[in-house]
Amino acid sequence: MSLGQLIILSGPSGVGKDTVLDRWRARNPLVKRVVAYTTRAPRPGELNGEDYHFRSRSEFLALAEQGAFLEWKEVHGNLYATPLADMEQMLADGLWAILKIDVQGAQEAMQLRPDALSIFLLPPSREELERRLRGRGTEDEAKVQQRLENALRELDAAGDYAHQVVNLDVETCVDDLERIVREHLCPPSS
Repeated sequence: MSLGQLIILSGPSGVGKDTVLDRWRARNPLVKRVVAYTTRAPRPGELNGEDYHFRSRSEFLALAEQGAFLEWKEVHGNLYATPLADMEQMLADGLWAILKIDVQGAQEAMQLRPDALSIFLLPPSREELERRLRGRGTEDEAKVQQRLENALRELDAAGDYAHQVVNLDVETCVDDLERIVREHLCPPSS
């Protein structure tokens, strides 16, 4: 089996990363999300080990000290990390290992893993991004405002990624992601 492909997928909160990734995984069995670790509390319906590995701050920091993470950062007041062993196993299995990761973590991951293909999801507009964030109904107004402020800063980093994809609708977005990865793996001959 050939080696897999590491893919960094970022975008501001509310851009639809989870929805797009869920649809992409349903369409392509090679696409697997590397389940990140976090200290934030689970949202309704989220499952430990499937959506995130939810850990206490002390458990998280102990894992970080043991070198269990490719990278880790504090975002929106919570800690997030990419588990190194899980990611390496997916790549060894020939899978497309997706790091759904914030801009801070992505920048570090891109430095540590220059072989990664980086893709930034953009909203169709800032107004649509705010509508999506508010429509989730998972945060109070203060958290929504914090996420909107962070989103504006994150959008400035889109140019640091090899590719940018606008998430106007999920199916088209997944088509674009699939095309980008396939062209990266098998570039058209000139």
